[in-house]
Amino acid sequence: MKISKYLIIINVFFLSCKETSGQNIGNKHSDPSPKIEQLIPKDHKIISQEKLDIDGDSEQETVITTSDSSATTSYEYWFKNGKLLYQFSYPSGSINKKWLVNLDDDKQNEIIRAQGYEDGVDYAIYDIQNGKQIPLLYFNPALQDIQYPGKTFWGYPGDIKELITNADKKILVSLNNHFERDGDYIIPKDQHELPFIYFKGSTAQPDMTVNEIHSPQYKSLDEIRSLIGIQSSVSTSEQPVFSTNANFNNDHIKYRIEVLKNNSDKDAYDQKHFSLPVKIYKGDTLWKSNNHLVFDKRNSCISEGFETVAVKNNYFTIEHQDCSDYNILVSTYITFKVNGNEIYLHKYGESYFDKSNHDRSMPMKVWTEKNFGKIKFEDVTTAFLEKLQ
Repeated sequence: MKISKYLIIINVFFLSCKETSGQNIGNKHSDPSPKIEQLIPKDHKIISQEKLDIDGDSEQETVITTSDSSATTSYEYWFKNGKLLYQFSYPSGSINKKWLVNLDDDKQNEIIRAQGYEDGVDYAIYDIQNGKQIPLLYFNPALQDIQYPGKTFWGYPGDIKELITNADKKILVSLNNHFERDGDYIIPKDQHELPFIYFKGSTAQPDMTVNEIHSPQYKSLDEIRSLIGIQSSVSTSEQPVFSTNANFNNDHIKYRIEVLKNNSDKDAYDQKHFSLPVKIYKGDTLWKSNNHLVFDKRNSCISEGFETVAVKNNYFTIEHQDCSDYNILVSTYITFKVNGNEIYLHKYGESYFDKSNHDRSMPMKVWTEKNFGKIKFEDVTTAFLEKLQ
């Protein structure tokens, strides 16, 4: 059975829908508040601004989608009460749609995304762990339309309305199919197949039926993952790539700083060097955390990425390397000061080294509290630091 990419007709759009409650997230492009705007990099173009409720507390988050200057990467900035909650990035595409649905026992919704181009769209379910999107399942979309009872259609992004689940949050799915799919798409190495996940909707292409697949049945997300070969979801998102002890405040309490692996990235090197969560423990209790301190990948040079955390007395510094124009090696230093029960940004510095001219002297740049005011550890983001530059 084939779905030919030459028959696919999809409108270019940037729409998002929240299907669990029937509330349309919308695609409004209004100017963000000044407080939020200062956290968006200056060279980013705002594509859309949305309102949604990811955590089920009835307080809507603001989601701003931007594109970088090269239009190769899209970014989503999720804000709650004026503070950055999440920051996600993915390759830019003409198709970018999402739905929210709760598939487990916690209050936080999972995200279903359809992303790509007309010649290939990836459909996947994501969970948010430690501020990162973790892909749980890639799938093929099947569509049921009440206008055509007994038929199953290919679920194009613009036709899908909502995921089909039962009262136990189990998903309607068809498994063990030998389905030949054209176009560009991702199938992870740990998945034996792309199962057909069923949605309700209205097909715009009633001739694009999906035939010769097994009858669907209701399965939990964990059951589906297990049946297609994905190992049980033991949390690997808590794996530290760096850990160091500290003695802050001279209070004889053991402190620990951990920089965690980024499991949302598929590349082994990138998992340990970009967009890494930082957690600080007071004894065995999580004290402070920040998911937006370690810079994202820029592909500026082979040596870029997280380096280490240095601790001295009540200060600690997160060190990172980057490149400018491929020839200038940039070492960044984000220094914090522990003051009682709070941690504040102390200074941000950059040193430079010209790889093409080792004799060139380049002065270090430093920004201090005089430049940026008093900012708590949990409120510092890489977007804010880029603004200083």
